[in-house]
Amino acid sequence: MENRAIQATQAMRPQYWRGRNWARGLAALGVVAGVVTGTWAVEEATKSGPPGLKGILSNVAPTALSVEEFAKLDGTWTEWSQGAAAAVADFYVKLDSSDSKGQRAALDLLKRKLDVMQRAISDAKFASLHDPLNVLHNRLARRVDLAEATLDTIEMDPVAARAANLAKAGQAITSSTSALQTYLSGIGGGGPWLAYVKADQLSAALAKGADSEAAITAAKLGKEKIAGRATLTAEDQKQFLGRPAFLAYEAAVDQYLTVANWQAPADATEQLRSQLKALFDATDAYAESRAKEDAGKVRAAYAAIRKLAPDGGERLSAVLQKYLFNYNSRIVASEEFLNRLLSDARTENGQVVDNILGAQVSGHQTTSTTVGIDLRPSPNTARFDMALSGTIQSNTVGVTSQATVQTSGNHTFLAAKGVTFDGQKFYTSPATISVNPHNTTTGISTNAGGFLFRGIAQDIASQEVEARRGQAEAITASRIQDRVLPKFNEEVDRSFADATAKVEKEVFTGLRAAGLYPDAITYQSTDTTLRVNSRLMGAGELGADVPHGSLASDRGATVMLHESAINNSIDRLELAGQTLNDTELRAKLEAFLSKALNREVKLDTVKAAAEDGDEAKSLSAIAFAPADPMRVRLEGGELVLVIRAGFKQDGKDDIPAREIVVPIAFEVKGKQIIATRGNVAFPEGGGLATNGVIRKKIQSVLPDRTLEGKIDIKGPKKTVTAHVSRIKVADGWIAITVN
Repeated sequence: MENRAIQATQAMRPQYWRGRNWARGLAALGVVAGVVTGTWAVEEATKSGPPGLKGILSNVAPTALSVEEFAKLDGTWTEWSQGAAAAVADFYVKLDSSDSKGQRAALDLLKRKLDVMQRAISDAKFASLHDPLNVLHNRLARRVDLAEATLDTIEMDPVAARAANLAKAGQAITSSTSALQTYLSGIGGGGPWLAYVKADQLSAALAKGADSEAAITAAKLGKEKIAGRATLTAEDQKQFLGRPAFLAYEAAVDQYLTVANWQAPADATEQLRSQLKALFDATDAYAESRAKEDAGKVRAAYAAIRKLAPDGGERLSAVLQKYLFNYNSRIVASEEFLNRLLSDARTENGQVVDNILGAQVSGHQTTSTTVGIDLRPSPNTARFDMALSGTIQSNTVGVTSQATVQTSGNHTFLAAKGVTFDGQKFYTSPATISVNPHNTTTGISTNAGGFLFRGIAQDIASQEVEARRGQAEAITASRIQDRVLPKFNEEVDRSFADATAKVEKEVFTGLRAAGLYPDAITYQSTDTTLRVNSRLMGAGELGADVPHGSLASDRGATVMLHESAINNSIDRLELAGQTLNDTELRAKLEAFLSKALNREVKLDTVKAAAEDGDEAKSLSAIAFAPADPMRVRLEGGELVLVIRAGFKQDGKDDIPAREIVVPIAFEVKGKQIIATRGNVAFPEGGGLATNGVIRKKIQSVLPDRTLEGKIDIKGPKKTVTAHVSRIKVADGWIAITVN
């Protein structure tokens, strides 16, 4: 057994997976599975501890982790996938007969299975299996992480948890107080307000201990003061106490008091276990249905757990944030793509009239400039430099009383101006510039010295010109800086001042009006990539998990949408319970899209094909179900549209509501997108003749289509034509890449 353990340890090392060792690694892990499972069985027979997950999780493995699902990892993975499926089934089957210690051991085994899958996902050798590996990994990881967090929650020491939470809440108050103090220090007469809201008194009490009565009393007084702004007679004081710095302080105090006042009910353990079971049941149900009711049950159970758990549900929050509350819309754009959109080139010709070192200089010059974008790293904003590179070619003549000097100039410069976007507003910083001047003397003539000494005079003039070259080039650099920097600063400042208003008008206003404005949004930039992550998730709704890395391309731009973002958007259409004919439905969609995009949108009219038959044409209206009338699932490489509706018929009885499943596959061929509708299915059955009529109607409305893959993207100064290069559907996400 010791040798087997050594083999298992070696199998987990990265170098062991190189070459052919991965096969031996899988075999070694299979041995580990047997050893651990056997050890767990012995412990079960001899010990009995806390029930752990018993009664919270079902003792039957979910369909999503069945033997059939693991069997999709075939070929050289067959033996390993069979062992993994057995380990999953064993974990669930033994829940009722094991204690929490045994359950943790079983979870450790499943975590090792996850580690194997993650290694393979990161290995190009297994690229053909990455899609099923990602799907299985995410399904298993969510359940393992949630189970482990549940065990941690129910076994938590309430006293220690409260102390830790109080300390954390106290730190939040200290941070918000510091921010408030900084804000008030910049306002005349602002200092006394710190004492008014008891922030100084509370900070002093917290320094002696977050769990002290003095701190709790000061927090209550501070809450009363700031919450009592509504009773103030002076309107300006009410508004002043409602500013962000005060609101942040108030939120920190509220959280501190929530923790300080928390008391577990008498039957807290039973209530907590009941809500944890409800959470597990709802998350599994939602994974199958995508139903809004199941999403609401997840949120309700989570809200109850936050009130019952000693840590306020923080341990579970981290897991739910990762798998169910995460961003469901993501955009990844490369620097190269952004430069295509934002770059601008100019060439300008002009005359030169100047006085340099006592010489009257005249001539002409040609200035060629290119403006581009240079991304900068920032973890929570979009940060970049507007980079202006230029070349000045000049031919000038400098005249003094002693000589005439002809000069060819080839000067280069590079200016940069920092820009930051925080999601609401663009901020710019002063520009900087570096200039590399270079002058070449192409001719010198002088009348000094007469016929005999003219050559000597020209040599002297040449030496004088050369001696002054450094000084002349420094003056040239200064002239370029004085001419370029103010204009560059002015143009960039004006452009991004306009951009702030434009983003609000053309993007945010419409999204807010249609209820599509994200409840959370972040911007991040690296040296090569800009990322925008957003989440559309209202009350009773859920978000996404983290998409696997292969969905985004390192070239062009990729838009990733999770099915939750699409379904939450569909809910804002308010189709539930509506009965609409084709014209009314199209008008409703057009009105919604027009509101969201803040411009008029007209949809193409789809004409019914002649072969659809009179019966299909007789379906005069669609009667959407009162709940989940339309849902999208992104799975198996297809967008699966699920419609729950009945139909009105001319001269006949209405067709009762039923579920209609329409799979649609996308393929990019050259510059075209081919959308192919699969077989229209009716999972709940129904009359063959009636379903046939509905099928023809759906086929008429959603025909196979070939779409132009060209997208015109309007930039600040030009419109760039891009083409869709890839559409990938995987594990709840659709990713569209344009180049």
